[in-house]
Amino acid sequence: MRTFVIVGRPNVGKSTLFNRLCGKEIALTHSDPGVTRDPLSAFVRFGGETALLIDTGGVTLPRTGLERAVVSLTRAVLEKATDLLFVLDCRAGVTPLDREIAASLRKLGKKVWVIANKADDEKLEAFAGELCELGFGDPILVSAAHNRGIRRLREKLMGEGGVLPGSSPAIEEPPRRLSFLGRPNVGKSTLVNALIGESRLLVAPEPGTTHDAIDIAFTWRDRRLLLIDTAGLAPRHKQREGLEAKTAGRSLHALARAHVAILVLDGYSGITRQDKKIAGWIQRIGRPCVIALNKSDLLLKAPDEKTTEVLAADALKRELPQLAFAPVVPLSAKEGTNIDRLLETSLQVDAEAKIEISTSALNRFFQNVQRRVPPPLSKGKRLKIYYVVNETARGSAAASALRLRLYANDPKLRVESYERFLEAQMRKEFPLLGRPIHWRWEKAEGREKTISGKRRFPLRPSRRGQKSSL
Repeated sequence: MRTFVIVGRPNVGKSTLFNRLCGKEIALTHSDPGVTRDPLSAFVRFGGETALLIDTGGVTLPRTGLERAVVSLTRAVLEKATDLLFVLDCRAGVTPLDREIAASLRKLGKKVWVIANKADDEKLEAFAGELCELGFGDPILVSAAHNRGIRRLREKLMGEGGVLPGSSPAIEEPPRRLSFLGRPNVGKSTLVNALIGESRLLVAPEPGTTHDAIDIAFTWRDRRLLLIDTAGLAPRHKQREGLEAKTAGRSLHALARAHVAILVLDGYSGITRQDKKIAGWIQRIGRPCVIALNKSDLLLKAPDEKTTEVLAADALKRELPQLAFAPVVPLSAKEGTNIDRLLETSLQVDAEAKIEISTSALNRFFQNVQRRVPPPLSKGKRLKIYYVVNETARGSAAASALRLRLYANDPKLRVESYERFLEAQMRKEFPLLGRPIHWRWEKAEGREKTISGKRRFPLRPSRRGQKSSL
């Protein structure tokens, strides 16, 4: 598989070009320089073949430890590339930093394509002669923001055997998407690096290092996965206008497109209000979930590992009742302990979320449960569940919550403890590991027969005063 890596100094339009070539907005774009820090990758398809396209952080003359780390990550990605897309800004001309980058790329001995971006005015085409002096051949002038020259760029790359996307759909059998969410500095990027076995993501002690949702294609035990590292979701009062607000939106979008959400918690510092807020988002959006309790090696351990795990799970159920259904995997991203178990559990959750539960099976279940343990009295009356419908969307792109519509004599009679009892019994009866259940109660107007009776809900209305034949 060919690998195309986009490289250049900050704010020349690399991420905009990446999005344009992918045919959709994947990379975060912003007027501030240095928004992209971690390499962002995407599988792309054209002409029946698949290639890997990677966007990198802007190359700078590093002055801080963080900038040095960005340059180091970019250099590591360049080593694995087959083709380099060197992006420059037409309006700024060739800068001394551009020439330094060109000299470094020349030493790699790889095919380099010079792409002059922001060529919005035909007068800027005179800039092409200056670009030829870099020694990589004729440049390709484009305006990624206005989709100018993109078709010609594709044609050039294809003429050299390149494989870049047009408007074709995603590759067959797409990888399962695992999104890593959590507040800033809980170790999400460290965990993803540990899973893939290399330092692909930037890790630094200061919070907010990751700006975008980073997709990393990864194969584990012959299973194709897409690990999505998201920016830490800070409390709203700590978010600045513009970039940070957009970053938070990207993280929530990554949650919405996930097959499984992995909530990363700091087991050492404990549960915060922001952890609870993120847990609420996962439950409301309805994504199957696994809780990764990071830094568990720093916890005061019980006599054995199993006891420690049980105690941690019980504590989390009290602190995060909205995710009481989610399995808990204590681990240490730094030490690499329990890493494989996290993936095993996530794939098991994903597999069970794809199992369809028939309406008939649900109604048999509720009939038996109500017969065995009737709902408690409320205001002198008892709740009666007549019929249950499974409204979970079939064949959806991402796994989701089990969505049930329950028809009852009076939904106001339901008791929260009995609803929790029903959910607990359902999880014993059906494969629902890590999958949320969303209840929707409705009043069954004029229906007196329960699901155990001869008549089934809904009844067709009688005609001309005659009784229904059902």
